[in-house]
Amino acid sequence: MEYDVLPIIQNGRTMVPIRHTISALGVSIVWDNKSKKVTTKSGSNVIILSVGKNTASVNGKTVKLDTSPIIVKGRTLIPLRFISENYGFKVEWDNQAKIISITSPKIEQVSNEVSTVEVPVLMYHILIPGKNDSVSIDPVRFKEQMLALRSAGYTSITENDLLSHLEQGTVLPEKPVLITFDDGYISNYTEAFPVLKELDMKASIYVIASRIFENDGFTAGEYEKISWQQAREMAGTISIQSHTWDSHSKRPDYQGRSRGLIASPIDIDTKLETQKEFEDRVYTDLAASKKAIEKNVGTKVTALSYPYGDYTADTIRLAKKAGYKMAFTVRSGVNFSNSAPFELTRTTANGSYSGNQLIKLIESHK
Repeated sequence: MEYDVLPIIQNGRTMVPIRHTISALGVSIVWDNKSKKVTTKSGSNVIILSVGKNTASVNGKTVKLDTSPIIVKGRTLIPLRFISENYGFKVEWDNQAKIISITSPKIEQVSNEVSTVEVPVLMYHILIPGKNDSVSIDPVRFKEQMLALRSAGYTSITENDLLSHLEQGTVLPEKPVLITFDDGYISNYTEAFPVLKELDMKASIYVIASRIFENDGFTAGEYEKISWQQAREMAGTISIQSHTWDSHSKRPDYQGRSRGLIASPIDIDTKLETQKEFEDRVYTDLAASKKAIEKNVGTKVTALSYPYGDYTADTIRLAKKAGYKMAFTVRSGVNFSNSAPFELTRTTANGSYSGNQLIKLIESHK
């Protein structure tokens, strides 16, 4: 998880931004800006902390804190060990690596019981004859990679298959693979779709919904995109999922870093968004994309692909609020039965790889 305000050490205690950390632990949070009070709740457990006060209320009882909550760059930081251990989490701090590990006893128990299923997710973008790199792949090379997957015993699955496995433990094929395309280029329809249909393989396209039209897919200054009509034609072979409504670009954040538009408050016309403005904008965008796809394609949208793989705990929370069930990053690796549904990894299917090289790359992540 990426913090927009980094944890600090104060009075020997690790202080972390509450909203990011609490969201990751699955604990609800209510912030009272007037009284500077934080109320967190998980099940029947309620903890209340106030900025600047060295006492907290734990299920109605007053408990003394070693370090008071503080505000840094507009974020409220709390003592990690106190909030975690009072909710029954196991907290470990690696001082050398500066890594915090938090484990739920329930999750730890479940993770030991579930079967270890490894699910690679491949990420493609555009198919261009004669061009093979990290974003582009020649149509002939693409078919070579698909044939290699099939020869190696892989069975293509859908997002819904993976989601059902993560949520309910539904059995997957022995060697599952999820094939994804970002952005929604016309070549996904003209080049990839026929190959996938011929080989009876499934895939998904993550579209920037505002750039998809009914009759043609042209947007000024960009490669042509698929149309809604083409998206409907591919149903049954390729599902259409969300890559936001219109947030596929970057802007400076409060530290001047170039960030994806759905990751954190950004600088708009030399003025930094407030947290509320940011959340309203991102929620509206994600909800609009989901609604447009479902209306124009007629299928349910469950998954989001983060533009540039850039996201925060706020992004995850807003995606859940908008109705998404899972989301994909651009981090390499394979996914497991207990992987976090909103932080799923993907492997870039580089066009420079032969079919056999792609298989070796996938296997190296296992």
